Amino acid sequence: MKDFVLDLVEYSVRAALLLYLCKDIILLKEKYRSVGKVLFFLQAFLISFWLSYSQWINKLMSKDADMENNSSYSIISLILIFVCSYAAMDILYQGKRLAKLYLLLVYYTVKELVRFGLHSIWSLTTTACYRYLGDQVVTEKIDIDRYFILSERLQFWSLIVYGAATAGLMFLVFRLFKRYQTVPVTEMSREGIRFLMLMPVIGTIIDASWRILLFYQKGTVIESLYDRHASMYIVIPVISVLCLTGIVFSCKIYAELMRSEEQKNSLIFYKQQLTDMTEHVKELEQLYDGIRGMRHDINNYVADMEQLLQVESDKGQISRQVQSEARGYLRNMQSAVSALTLRFSTGNPVTDVILNRKGHICAQEGIAFDGEFLYPAGFMIEAFDLGIVLNNALDNAIEACRKLPDNSFREIRFRGYEKGRMFFLVIENTYDQTAVKRKDGKLLTTKEDEFLHGLGMSNIGNCVEKYYGTMQFETRQEKFVLTVMLQGRQADAVNMYL
Repeated sequence: MKDFVLDLVEYSVRAALLLYLCKDIILLKEKYRSVGKVLFFLQAFLISFWLSYSQWINKLMSKDADMENNSSYSIISLILIFVCSYAAMDILYQGKRLAKLYLLLVYYTVKELVRFGLHSIWSLTTTACYRYLGDQVVTEKIDIDRYFILSERLQFWSLIVYGAATAGLMFLVFRLFKRYQTVPVTEMSREGIRFLMLMPVIGTIIDASWRILLFYQKGTVIESLYDRHASMYIVIPVISVLCLTGIVFSCKIYAELMRSEEQKNSLIFYKQQLTDMTEHVKELEQLYDGIRGMRHDINNYVADMEQLLQVESDKGQISRQVQSEARGYLRNMQSAVSALTLRFSTGNPVTDVILNRKGHICAQEGIAFDGEFLYPAGFMIEAFDLGIVLNNALDNAIEACRKLPDNSFREIRFRGYEKGRMFFLVIENTYDQTAVKRKDGKLLTTKEDEFLHGLGMSNIGNCVEKYYGTMQFETRQEKFVLTVMLQGRQADAVNMYL
């Protein structure tokens, strides 16, 4: 009865630890939010309990006379528990199946390594205690009945201490694991998950090796791994600690790598932001220099025209030569003014410069460029953030048009509009359909330098994330369409003063 109660407690604690590991790392599916945790707990508890007391399993084991006497066959029940847990997790939880497999590998590997590591210490300790009680009987300090009573108590309390120590150490390892697992598994790449799975897989292989070699009974003789190699009392705990440390710190290493990658991308992002700002300033300086020069030229044009007309007026008539010269002057003035005229006026100098500069590039390369855009002044969207979105999106569109054959029609159209508290930017461009490839909903590069690919989209994504927006792309016939939604901050600004 005591063993039955101890098993109930042990399997309940294990199931609770599995739930603790999954908490905040992987999310339940929407339809299982209310009962998912209970169902997952019950399957983890009931499967383990059933495999321990199932008559069917016992009959299966008894078909082979060596099964019950060979520790390697304990792997069968462990595999059955793992498969059932994986099936339940796949049904109840969101995310990639590879991520779910990784989490379960971590749980069962940690459980097995902790149990094996503590088992060596527990075995040494209990063996020493039994020897001490045996010596007490030999020296007649206690009688044989007292020996059996103390032995039974020792076995009971040692199992409690072993179970409590196992649960406590597993909890500590999982807590450290969750502390360093800062990147949600649902957001991790397949390569990242495979990297993190390396240590759990190694731990699983080591655990299977130990289970195969732990003991073998032939007749009345039991051959134990510890009896054959006493050094295993030290080797097994040391290997267990090293594997557990590797599992925990591989998460920390991966998190540091991801943080370094984010900092690298952020540096590139801010360098491009600085470059864009520098370009904007240069464009504005050229515009203002042109305006100043135009003012000076206009004054000269006006003075020359007045002088010319005055001379001809004194003669009493204006000759054809003078009329031709006057028209030439006027045409020069018109050309100078046209050069300084902004085709697109958006209500903000930054977006004005970007659209007009891109329009000038498109005009030089034979790309039709047109659209409607009005800067959303009331949305508290910073001009340079919106400029980054426009710059990168239009650069990508221009690059896509450049890849089209020379005799193809090339076009870029844009539209910016407000809808409620949202600002939408839609950019359509013609493109070469063979140059755009997708995998798992992402664009694949056609560039030789894969690292540089996607930086434009990444920069747009950073701005979109800043304004709690979304970014999506689609293809419509022969056009590539990028839609960016940015959330206005009027409500946030009002809430600051409430």
